[in-house]
Amino acid sequence: MRRTGFLVFAVVPLLFGFAPAASGPAVEVTAPTAGSVHRSGGSVLVTWHNSTGREVDMWLVHGDSVRVAQLAAKVSAAPSGEKAAVLPDVAQGADYAIEIVARDGGEHGSSPSFTVGPSAQGPPAPARQTSGPGAR
Repeated sequence: MRRTGFLVFAVVPLLFGFAPAASGPAVEVTAPTAGSVHRSGGSVLVTWHNSTGREVDMWLVHGDSVRVAQLAAKVSAAPSGEKAAVLPDVAQGADYAIEIVARDGGEHGSSPSFTVGPSAQGPPAPARQTSGPGAR
């Protein structure tokens, strides 16, 4: 009889949803990867897992989680997502990351740090001589 009583206490929480919560973060950013380099003004592929069931916003952050620019709003509530985001024209350097935030602001995750390199447009073209010797 005592075993039956124990079994009831072991099974009841499972029936009513009192089971331990799944481990792992509710929002996990899986790309871009650590140490990758992405051009200012260029695109970066962002992938994530979202177990919140809520739409997410995407931010570019720098340093100690300082939000530099919102890259996308109300992206998706799907369990997994991917989006090619355009990086704004920001200063070159390391310690940038992508932060994915659930719309209620409670759950969020960040990518590993990456570097923003030179502009995707490259350096300006040299001026073309239009008059004088050697003009074309």
